[in-house]
Amino acid sequence: MKSEKLKPIKHIAFIMDGNGRWAKKRFLSRSMGHKAGVSRIKEIIMSCYDDYGIYCASLFTFSTENWNRPQDEIDTLFELLEEFFVKEIDFFNSRGVKIQVLGNLQDERIPSKTLNVIKEAVRKTENNDKNVFNVLFNYGSRFEIIKACKEIASSVKEGIISAEDIDNALFENHLYTKGLSSIDLLIRTSGEKRLSNCLLYQVAYAEFIFTKKFWPDFNKKELYRCLLEYSKRDRRFGAIKDGK
Repeated sequence: MKSEKLKPIKHIAFIMDGNGRWAKKRFLSRSMGHKAGVSRIKEIIMSCYDDYGIYCASLFTFSTENWNRPQDEIDTLFELLEEFFVKEIDFFNSRGVKIQVLGNLQDERIPSKTLNVIKEAVRKTENNDKNVFNVLFNYGSRFEIIKACKEIASSVKEGIISAEDIDNALFENHLYTKGLSSIDLLIRTSGEKRLSNCLLYQVAYAEFIFTKKFWPDFNKKELYRCLLEYSKRDRRFGAIKDGK
């Protein structure tokens, strides 16, 4: 990959969509689609780190709205997540990748086995600092923002801070992504063009790319194509450049 043509990125995010439709096109079960999707994660995430020098990658795996899916599909998703962490945790740890699981982990619907596997992956990699891999699990941006508001309101009520102290930096310290830069590029696969309650605050000035590739078909070549398109964009952050 000719990375010399690409603009640097600190934080990239993926909404990995289309596993079910990928399977349907092949007359396979949705579970097989999710399994195929999980098999793409390691290659894509490590390519972000190794090929393009991206520090942080965030992956939307299970949303707070996904509880509305059939229970057998939810069970499969959790089993695949457990399997991924157990199988790959030593690899990510050996590469200096810090794994963070962002979302409501206090939800009583999460099986204890899944929660234990998640906590062990986080614990094992918590001191790594080469790269960050955010796994968005039982995540919803509205929930995250309301959580932050409640925490800040509580601090004001207790006299720890005053309302005048509230600014961007303080608010961001109450988000799951505390300490990380805002997202530069968000890629959603499968052709759908919506954010689906994903990192709404963090993508305020992100570039969006909606590729028609289903996530199981999203490979290094497609990643490079997306990064090349991103590099052609003019990010102005509300300012005027060259009189335009």
